[in-house]
Amino acid sequence: MCQTVQMHKILELLAHNVRSNTRPDFVDSMFIAGELNMSVQETKQLLRSMHAMGTVESSMDCEYSLITYKGMELCQ
Repeated sequence: MCQTVQMHKILELLAHNVRSNTRPDFVDSMFIAGELNMSVQETKQLLRSMHAMGTVESSMDCEYSLITYKGMELCQ
Protein backbone atom coordinates (compact mmCIF):
# COMPACT_ATOMS: atom_id res chain seq x y z
CA MET A 1 0.00 0.00 0.00
CA CYS A 2 1.26 3.49 -0.89
CA GLN A 3 2.52 5.67 1.99
CA THR A 4 0.08 8.43 1.10
CA VAL A 5 -2.84 6.00 1.27
CA GLN A 6 -1.59 4.64 4.60
CA MET A 7 -1.28 8.15 6.01
CA HIS A 8 -4.80 8.99 4.88
CA LYS A 9 -6.14 5.82 6.53
CA ILE A 10 -4.39 6.77 9.77
CA LEU A 11 -5.91 10.25 9.58
CA GLU A 12 -9.37 8.75 9.00
CA LEU A 13 -8.96 6.49 12.02
CA LEU A 14 -7.79 9.38 14.22
CA ALA A 15 -10.59 11.61 12.89
CA HIS A 16 -13.13 8.93 13.81
CA ASN A 17 -11.71 8.97 17.34
CA VAL A 18 -12.36 12.72 17.57
CA ARG A 19 -15.82 12.57 16.02
CA SER A 20 -17.08 9.70 18.15
CA ASN A 21 -15.85 10.93 21.55
CA THR A 22 -16.85 14.07 23.41
CA ARG A 23 -13.41 13.98 25.04
CA PRO A 24 -11.08 12.31 22.53
CA ASP A 25 -7.86 10.89 23.87
CA PHE A 26 -4.56 9.92 22.29
CA VAL A 27 -4.68 6.68 20.27
CA ASP A 28 -2.14 3.92 20.86
CA SER A 29 0.07 3.14 17.84
CA MET A 30 -0.45 -0.60 18.46
CA PHE A 31 -4.20 -0.09 18.04
CA ILE A 32 -3.66 1.86 14.80
CA ALA A 33 -1.31 -0.82 13.47
CA GLY A 34 -3.80 -3.57 14.30
CA GLU A 35 -6.75 -1.77 12.72
CA LEU A 36 -4.84 -1.13 9.49
CA ASN A 37 -2.94 -4.45 9.36
CA MET A 38 0.44 -2.73 9.52
CA SER A 39 3.50 -3.36 11.66
CA VAL A 40 3.92 -1.16 14.73
CA GLN A 41 7.32 -0.04 13.45
CA GLU A 42 5.86 1.04 10.09
CA THR A 43 2.99 2.81 11.87
CA LYS A 44 5.35 4.74 14.13
CA GLN A 45 7.49 5.75 11.15
CA LEU A 46 4.43 7.15 9.38
CA LEU A 47 3.29 8.91 12.56
CA ARG A 48 6.72 10.59 12.86
CA SER A 49 6.37 11.93 9.33
CA MET A 50 2.80 13.03 9.97
CA HIS A 51 3.86 14.76 13.19
CA ALA A 52 6.55 16.66 11.24
CA MET A 53 3.89 17.69 8.68
CA GLY A 54 1.62 18.94 11.47
CA THR A 55 -1.28 16.58 10.77
CA VAL A 56 -0.95 14.69 14.08
CA GLU A 57 0.43 15.33 17.54
CA SER A 58 2.44 12.40 18.84
CA SER A 59 4.38 11.50 21.96
CA MET A 60 8.16 11.53 21.57
CA ASP A 61 8.27 7.81 20.86
CA CYS A 62 5.14 7.97 18.66
CA GLU A 63 3.41 5.56 21.03
CA TYR A 64 0.32 7.78 21.23
CA SER A 65 -1.13 10.17 18.65
CA LEU A 66 -4.03 12.57 18.16
CA ILE A 67 -5.15 14.29 14.96
CA THR A 68 -4.69 18.06 14.64
CA TYR A 69 -6.99 20.63 13.03
CA LYS A 70 -4.78 20.50 9.95
CA GLY A 71 -5.22 16.72 9.83
CA MET A 72 -8.99 17.07 10.22
CA GLU A 73 -9.09 19.48 7.27
CA LEU A 74 -7.36 16.87 5.09
CA CYS A 75 -10.04 14.31 5.98
CA GLN A 76 -12.90 16.46 4.68
